[in-house]
Amino acid sequence: MLHVDRPANNKRSSPRKDRQAALKHLALAAQGMTGADIARLIRDARGIARRAKRKLRYHDILEVLDRQIGSVPPDVRWQISVHEAGHALVFAALGIAEVQSVSTGRGDGGATSVRWPEVMPQTENGVMQVIACYLAGRAAETLIFGESLIGHGGTEGSDLEIATTNAVRLETVLGCSQDLPLLYIPSDRPQHDLRYDRDLAARVNKRLELALAMATAILGRHQDALLRLARELDHRRYLDGAEVREILALDPGRSG
Repeated sequence: MLHVDRPANNKRSSPRKDRQAALKHLALAAQGMTGADIARLIRDARGIARRAKRKLRYHDILEVLDRQIGSVPPDVRWQISVHEAGHALVFAALGIAEVQSVSTGRGDGGATSVRWPEVMPQTENGVMQVIACYLAGRAAETLIFGESLIGHGGTEGSDLEIATTNAVRLETVLGCSQDLPLLYIPSDRPQHDLRYDRDLAARVNKRLELALAMATAILGRHQDALLRLARELDHRRYLDGAEVREILALDPGRSG
């Protein structure tokens, strides 16, 4: 089992290495937070230090983070861990972006951070793979639990919003519509178009179903790796990209 915040052996580490490990752990823990979230985090940590009549310490910040994690029921956190592991596994299997870190169990759920290539996918199949990666969290939950939490939708920037936006672009501006591929139909209000154009909505939903099936198939072939990654994430709370790749490398056939 890996631990990012402890030395790998019994030798005493240097203060500089300890600080580097602490900063790395803190950066992973804060993944996905907004500026306001971080400001509130520091404010609460300073309150701990002030009550103890001493300077702010790294562990004060971790205490606040652990308090946030503790507010999430264990069964919900486990489902979030499976969700984020699903994202990470499908991203790794398809190879369209490099997983940088994964976190689970904060008050706002979890997060999977990836580094996109300088040139994004330039084919219809490539964009469908991107959509599959965004729907992979839902696919993982459904595969393991038979249903999914509602946290992957509901807001701009959510998994469902990003997946739907990409599917709309394939049908309206990227020349991939089966019916009218040569038409360029830009829109400032794609949600409005989907609400009132039932034909467009049906075509977009069909793409989302195909992408979800793609993600589900990959996860089904590598369910052991999915659960292995989810368990480690649920135990550790934060994993960096190298740790994710090491865990997935234990599966001899992790490619899609």
